[in-house]
Amino acid sequence: MYYPRQIPYLLDKDFKENIEYQEYNLKEIADYCMCIWTMKSKKISDKSITNNILPDACIDIVIDFINNVICFAGFSKETKDFKLNKKVDYMGVRLKPGSFHFLFNIDASKIMDNEIPFKNIEQNYNLNKIFTLKSVNAKIEALKDYLIYKSKNKKKPFIMDIIEQLYQNPQKTSVKNIALKFGYNQRHLYRIFLINYGVSPKVLLNILRLHLCLTLILEHNMNLTDIAYSCGFYDQSHFIKEIKRYTGISPLNVIETYK
Repeated sequence: MYYPRQIPYLLDKDFKENIEYQEYNLKEIADYCMCIWTMKSKKISDKSITNNILPDACIDIVIDFINNVICFAGFSKETKDFKLNKKVDYMGVRLKPGSFHFLFNIDASKIMDNEIPFKNIEQNYNLNKIFTLKSVNAKIEALKDYLIYKSKNKKKPFIMDIIEQLYQNPQKTSVKNIALKFGYNQRHLYRIFLINYGVSPKVLLNILRLHLCLTLILEHNMNLTDIAYSCGFYDQSHFIKEIKRYTGISPLNVIETYK
């Protein structure tokens, strides 16, 4: 199953010392939601802390409890260095790739690599009540209720299952092969991907390879050569270069930091 890795606590020592990051999985909304996440200060810091957000093809609903702001945001092209200052209290919904367009009927490309106020997208549901809630569990329930409301009487489209297929076999997948499989020319495939995922087929494949690499690095006892092959890299040096380009550290450093 495609489950993108956001690992700010591995990518920045100050983040781990000052910020608590948690992910929560809810089976009731699992068809559309990767997780609900929280990010909160352990202590008030007098310095700027870097939150390294990896591109994951997901669009998030982001809630800032310090400034009482809700927005949609997504990052796809490169790792985003997001600076955290002083007190931090965020919560978010990480929507699965394809979910944003399906739930809101808006092209995902309008949100990806952008931030849009929640009220500009959602005009039929008031989520501001979440700012009055005290406990994390109550806030999670409020977000769960909202997604159940948005997905009610809707059937998940096949376009959302394509991600799983591409993620399972990235070493055997190319943009040309995807187009042939679905009977599209590459230009039409490009438009479909931008509408549903907010990214091109090529960018999506690169993102899926990145997160498959991280999953294999963090969860499986495989050597780096086997990981590189499983993720579709033609040699180990290319694999190391790509991981370092996105995370800032080598695969070996990821493993050591995780341990």
